[in-house]
Amino acid sequence: MLIRIISLLSGALLMAPVVTVAANDAPIMISNLSPLAALRGLPTQRHADVQLGSIVTVSQSLSNHFTVEESGDESLMLDGQTDVLSASLRYGFNPHWDIEVTLPWVQHSRGFMDPLISDWHAFLGLPNGNREAYPVNELQYRLHQPRHEAALNNRVSGLGDVQVALSRNMSLKEGPQVALSVGMKTATGEEADWLGSGATDYWALARVSGDYSGRVPLVWHGQIGMTRAGVSDLMDLNQKRSLWFGGVSLAWPFRDKWSLLAQIDAHSALGDGNLNALTRPAGILSMALRWHVSPKWTWDLGFSEDLVVESAPDITFMLTARYVASP
Repeated sequence: MLIRIISLLSGALLMAPVVTVAANDAPIMISNLSPLAALRGLPTQRHADVQLGSIVTVSQSLSNHFTVEESGDESLMLDGQTDVLSASLRYGFNPHWDIEVTLPWVQHSRGFMDPLISDWHAFLGLPNGNREAYPVNELQYRLHQPRHEAALNNRVSGLGDVQVALSRNMSLKEGPQVALSVGMKTATGEEADWLGSGATDYWALARVSGDYSGRVPLVWHGQIGMTRAGVSDLMDLNQKRSLWFGGVSLAWPFRDKWSLLAQIDAHSALGDGNLNALTRPAGILSMALRWHVSPKWTWDLGFSEDLVVESAPDITFMLTARYVASP
């Protein structure tokens, strides 16, 4: 169902009339920060256009996890908070080429959001996932499978897995912008602390971006790609190494300096076995408010929820600043 929704949205976007796209109309900078999904090289969405000069993006994300599942001889518990401070530098060295480096600083901790989320669920009449049966604001990551055990229960922080990507804009005229990109996730994060996978991943993808200039102006983006992941000791032998990913993003500039954004991101299951959290595709719905401070500066404030239950954090809050430098 999730793949069908993305396909329908992508088709509708490709049929819309378009004009050129500005760097400040970029998608929301969000990824799946669930402790196991975050180990994989699944690149965030971005605009397909290439600009000469530098674009610097700094994003702070706070993600709350609560997944408790047991099936047969397998069990999974993810209870804690992941905070990621990510800095991205993109440099357009040619009208059609740019290179991007992303450095994440990752922290796993007990956090502070459990009571807020339980109160929010109660206010909306939503199920609370049996949170009340477990200690509040605890850190407990544990994956148990036959002949495999991985766990983390102490607060840790450090450099995560650095990502590098090279992109080429394939468009030769105004209209929809199409780009191809290849990239890699390095093994710079400490695997024992769940800060990285301990392996190098590679990906290739295609992106498309454009504007709809009708009565309700919209900026749209889409991407689809494949990742070939290295073997991580934090996951058992059933881990999947060939992963698809994709997403669509919409921005509505409802005021001169303000935009509302909605975005869907998805990727394939992380592995095989009996645990739904690892064997079902992941889906994330994100929304954000963007303030265009100036032609060079934008600020985003937003959140994301798991569309496919337990495939992503219960909720992620994000604050992002983006600066577009002159070439």
